[in-house]
Order: sequence, then structure tokens, then C-alpha cells
Amino acid sequence: MLEPLLAFFSQKPVIEWCITIAKFGFIFVPVMFILFLITAERRGAGFIQDRQGPNRTGIPLFPFLSHIRLFGIVQNGADGLKLFTKELFEPREAHGFWFKFAPAIPFMVVFLSPAVVPWFGPMVFDWGGQLVQISGSILNLDIGVLWLFAFGSLSIYGTVLGSWASNSKYSLLGGMRAGAMMISYEVSMGLALLGMYILVGSFNLQDIVAWQETHGWGILVQPVAFVVFLVSLVAETGRAPFDVAEGESELVSGFHTEFSGMRFAMFYMGEYAHIAINAALLATLFLGGYSVPFVSTETLRENSAQALAAVCGVFALGALAFLFMMHRYASWYKNSEASDKAIRLKEWALYKALGWFSVPVLLVVGVASFYFANNINAESFIAAAIAAAIQILVLLFKMSIFCWLWIWFRWTLPRFRYDHVMHLGWIILLNVALANLLVTAFFAKLLN
Repeated sequence: MLEPLLAFFSQKPVIEWCITIAKFGFIFVPVMFILFLITAERRGAGFIQDRQGPNRTGIPLFPFLSHIRLFGIVQNGADGLKLFTKELFEPREAHGFWFKFAPAIPFMVVFLSPAVVPWFGPMVFDWGGQLVQISGSILNLDIGVLWLFAFGSLSIYGTVLGSWASNSKYSLLGGMRAGAMMISYEVSMGLALLGMYILVGSFNLQDIVAWQETHGWGILVQPVAFVVFLVSLVAETGRAPFDVAEGESELVSGFHTEFSGMRFAMFYMGEYAHIAINAALLATLFLGGYSVPFVSTETLRENSAQALAAVCGVFALGALAFLFMMHRYASWYKNSEASDKAIRLKEWALYKALGWFSVPVLLVVGVASFYFANNINAESFIAAAIAAAIQILVLLFKMSIFCWLWIWFRWTLPRFRYDHVMHLGWIILLNVALANLLVTAFFAKLLN
């Protein structure tokens, strides 16, 4: 009875379609990063400002546990529920349809931009005697970088349209500032990118990552372009120190002054999702993308069992470090007079139990991968899937590093004055990007 089903799935087009459909799940990666970034921003701000951050909101579970807080993550759910149930205020003189439609534009762009990001290397494996090759991106376009630039620029329409539709002078000024910043810094960003294009010779993100695997990461061969690109991306997202479009001290709240409830949340979530997309773009262009340092995709596929064991070992060490941290905090809280001492100790006991359960599981999987190493063919689907999973984790880790940079910038650097922002974009970064482009072109021609 299973033979017809196995015969159906053994066909080459079926497995290609299944993996292609599964790849569409990557469009939700920026949305999932919203939850991570909100928590990281709040806890990171607390760390930088030497305070606790959100740590009280919890969910009742069992009588012996009281409630669970998840290190402040539950606070995000409470705030989301609050925004979802708040009144959608609309100014009397606002332009109704455009006022409602504008917040959706930045959030819609989020689902289009990740389509061209290569999340893993090309999967090449033997399936029923047929060679299958599947790209690591949803759309493997030769104009992948230009695609990201084009759709990333669309989000500004939501900002400008929302500020104009609010019919408020403060909102309109914020929208005009956001539009001016987009025009200013995208010029420097494009010129910085041309340095990598001269070296690689392609706008295809898959080709750019493959070039970095053999020649070195972009941050090493184009350090000036990396700095210009990073500063321009921070300015494009409108985050501090470039948040002049909001400018609370001058414009109340800037372009989203008149928005409330989920309309405000759409702007809020769109900003965080664009940070995730920009982090993926930075990691792909200048940090090798999905590539593991000093290990090519072919080598990773040929030694997939050893690589899986190494990953399990790293996660096991992380779990042990987490257990040590929980033990230290619990010991400190036992001797403290904190009002929530009993609740927190119960919660940490649950985390310890989960940690001690995960460590042996990870070690067993790691040892088992060595045991079955001789049975895993380098050209099999299992080897290709293990290599792809490791590369996805590597890219997500690199994205997390850049996301932390955005948080670090916001809570350590003061806001620029608007004329200083324009001076930095048009006078400094533009000239630096042009000089870097000329030097890169000269040495590329000289060294052929």
C-alpha cells in the first residue's frame, strides 16, 4: 500500500516542489525576528542603562510554579494585546482611506524582501538516481540586490503617505524628513555596493556569497564600503541617532503622531522587521552570508555528520553555560530580600530542569551522528539537509549580531540634528563612497 506513495515522492519534480514550497517559510523570518528584537531591545536597554528591564509580567501555569515570565518575553505579549484592543483614533480632518492604508505599506514590504536572500547554499543531492539542485533562495534573481533596494525603498511611501494623511503639521514635517533621508542615504548606499559589484561582477546574492567563500568576506576586502553601507542602513531605518523623522523634542512623535492601536503597531513592527532584513543584507554582502568560516559548502556536505556533532556540542556547551548562570542567580536570590523571590526561584527551577533535559539529548544526537557517519553519503539528501540547516543557523547568528548593533547604537548615541544628518549624508558619506569606488576600480583593473 505504501509503494505507490513512495514511488510518487521518489520522483524528482515532487521533491523539488516540496522543498520550494517549504522555502516560502523564510518570508516569515523577519516577522519572527520582531519578537526577538523587541525583547532584545528592552533587555539590552536595561543592560546599557544599568537597570532590570521588563521582568514582572507572567502567565499562570501550575500551582507549584505560580506563573512563568520567560525573561520578560511575556511583557511583549501583554503590550501586543493592549495595542490590539486599543481604540483606533482617527483625526477629524484626516484623509480617511489613505490614513488607514498607509501603516500597511511598510509591513507588506516585509514579506517581499526576504525572497531573494540566500538562506543556505545550493542543495545538490541524488534522489532516486536523479541529480537534484535547489537554490537557497526563494527567487534566485540576477538582480537580487536591486530587488532588495527597490522593495526596501517602498516602505518610505507608508511613512510619507501616513504623515500627509494625518493632516498635521508635525506629522508632515516628520514625513518630509524621512523622505529626505531616504533620498540622501540611498545614494551613498548604492555607491558603497558598487565596490562589491566591481569585485564580484554580479548582483546575484548567491554569487556574492560564493565569491566570499573563495576570496574572503566583504568586510575584509571592502572595509570602507562596509562602514558606509552600515551607517546608511541605520539611517534608512530611521533609528537613533538618525530618528529625526520622529524627533519627540521637536515633532511630538513625528510621522506617527496621530496613529494609535494596531495602526501604530504596524509602523512599530515594520521598523523592527526592516532591521532584520537589513541585517540579513549586511550579513550576506559583507559577512559571508550563510557560509561557515573556513569551510566551503562542498566540505560541509561531505562532512555533514561531523558538522552536526559539532553544532550539537556547541548547543550543549551553551545549555551548560545557561545552567551555570541559573545556578548563580538562584544562589544570589536565595540570600536576597526581593519581593518576587519565591516566584523567580520556582521559575528558574523549571528552566534548570529543561536545561538538564536538553544537554543529554544534544550529546546523544552528536554521538549518534558520528556513529552513522559512514552511512551518510555526501551526495544524499540527508547530507544536503544537514548542511543547509547549519548554514541557516549561521546566517541567523550573523543577523543577530547586526541586530544587536542597531540596539547598541540607539541606546548609546545621541540624536543628530537634522542639518547634521544631511551634512553627514551628502558631504561626508557620499565623498567617502565615491573615493572608495575609485580606489576599488583602480586596484581591480591593476590586479585584473
